[in-house]
Amino acid sequence: MRRALVALAAVPLLALVGCSGSGGATTAPSSAAPAPAGTAPPSAPASPSLATLPAEQCLTGTWQLVRFVGASDQTYGTGQGGDVTVRFADGGYTLQGAGQEPLTITLGGGSADLTVDGRATGTFTVDGATGTFRQRSASGSAELAAGSRKERLGMDQITSVVGLEGEGQVACTPQAMTVTLTAVRLELSRA
Repeated sequence: MRRALVALAAVPLLALVGCSGSGGATTAPSSAAPAPAGTAPPSAPASPSLATLPAEQCLTGTWQLVRFVGASDQTYGTGQGGDVTVRFADGGYTLQGAGQEPLTITLGGGSADLTVDGRATGTFTVDGATGTFRQRSASGSAELAAGSRKERLGMDQITSVVGLEGEGQVACTPQAMTVTLTAVRLELSRA
């Protein structure tokens, strides 16, 4: 299990689920095949457009992490639930887990619980719809539990995968936000 944890920085956090013996990694789902030539795609019912706010209006206040989707060349998986929040204010952010409610991590049919009891702080800038995030500190830990196996992880290991670091696209409505970074998409709701 320790070897898989070392790979954490290079592969999404979801690779840790593979340590539980509850299934192996799967590849990212491929896109649907195009419609055969000469056929029209089915018409979709009209729906109101979903207007998004400018990114600088998204990165304010407190948001609850609802779900994350991680993908790399070798793995694809998700995590949802938990008590992780992100507070944005004055060009800085604090990502924090209260340590009470676990995220459910799923990869290749296997699952594990990840309870985050720590925090990370950093800064951000916005240019159009792009946010640039830089983590400054991380403290605390998380517990990964899969069946009877448990592993304690440092907060820096957790945030190296599901934290805010690097450039990403930011989109939100007043109540929901998505931050899409290189290897992970964070989905948040207004807390």
